[in-house]
Amino acid sequence: MKSSVARGPTHKQSALWLAAGLALVLAAGLALTVGPGEFGLAEVLATFGAKLRGLELEPRAEAILWELRLPRVLLSLLIGAGLGSAGAVTQGLFRNPLASPGVLGISTGAAAAVIFGFALGLDEQALWVTPALAGLGALATLGLLFGLTSRRQDLAYLLLTGVALNALAGAVATVILALFLDRYALAQKAMAWMMGSFDGRGFTQLGWASGPILVGMTAAWALHRPLDLLVLGEETAATLGVSRGRLRALAAVVVGLLVGTSTAAVGVIGFVGLVVPHLARSLLGIAGHAHARLLPASMIIGATLMLAVDTLGRALTPTFLAPGALTSLLGGVFFLGLLRRQTQIGDQR
Repeated sequence: MKSSVARGPTHKQSALWLAAGLALVLAAGLALTVGPGEFGLAEVLATFGAKLRGLELEPRAEAILWELRLPRVLLSLLIGAGLGSAGAVTQGLFRNPLASPGVLGISTGAAAAVIFGFALGLDEQALWVTPALAGLGALATLGLLFGLTSRRQDLAYLLLTGVALNALAGAVATVILALFLDRYALAQKAMAWMMGSFDGRGFTQLGWASGPILVGMTAAWALHRPLDLLVLGEETAATLGVSRGRLRALAAVVVGLLVGTSTAAVGVIGFVGLVVPHLARSLLGIAGHAHARLLPASMIIGATLMLAVDTLGRALTPTFLAPGALTSLLGGVFFLGLLRRQTQIGDQR
């Protein structure tokens, strides 16, 4: 009988982890050199070195590199890591490789709640209002999903329910905007925000988003053992001390915190939570149930992917292509391929 004790990483896996870390560092360095203003990597490093030593910077370099690009790069890394870990938790919770906050309507639920806040002007009352609304919207959608799928575990029903909730939340957002057609500024802000973008984000957004997302990622990793046991089945997991209700409640709070904060900070970024866990498993050779490694790997790869997509969008067009549009395009193709693969596996069984 094979031992159920998890083995440590092999030399090959350690090399893959090192490569993933180096890719993240290289992506960050490249991202700092892309955009308006001709700054090479050597100049970027010299600028940050001088800043850290307390030296006065040349105004142009400080404005572009320190005030604009650095917070954008750090926020991209943070959002990508948060959404990647949220996707890993969601797939583990539903024991389904096609589950993700975007596919199941959780991100759109958060978006609808924020647009409701925009319409009422609540976002202008206090800085914490938009993150709170996004978190509540994500939690409400996840709660509805739990309620509607608790008695049926098949893939088709889960996906159809998620699609329905996604459409419902999108319809709510559309109705709200339709009721305020005379407010052009509102429609413009809502549409730009629905596409998901890092434009105009700086140290302010990075400051208030860092705490909730870091807490959420820490809590996500703390759920690795019950998520591993859940793979064995709910009845088996229950005999090993996993409370289904408690796990669902904790996971809902974690996913709501991660998705809600990310959505509030930069808008709707779709499909990152779906794609990243699959990339983590395939690139780093992680078993589907090894959440102790899958979660940190999803954070690293999610951060790298998000930063790469944003850098690509800035490099392709002078006006910057919204990363939310790119992730939706790439993720949609990935989802169709994954759905086809899962269907073929089901047919073979």
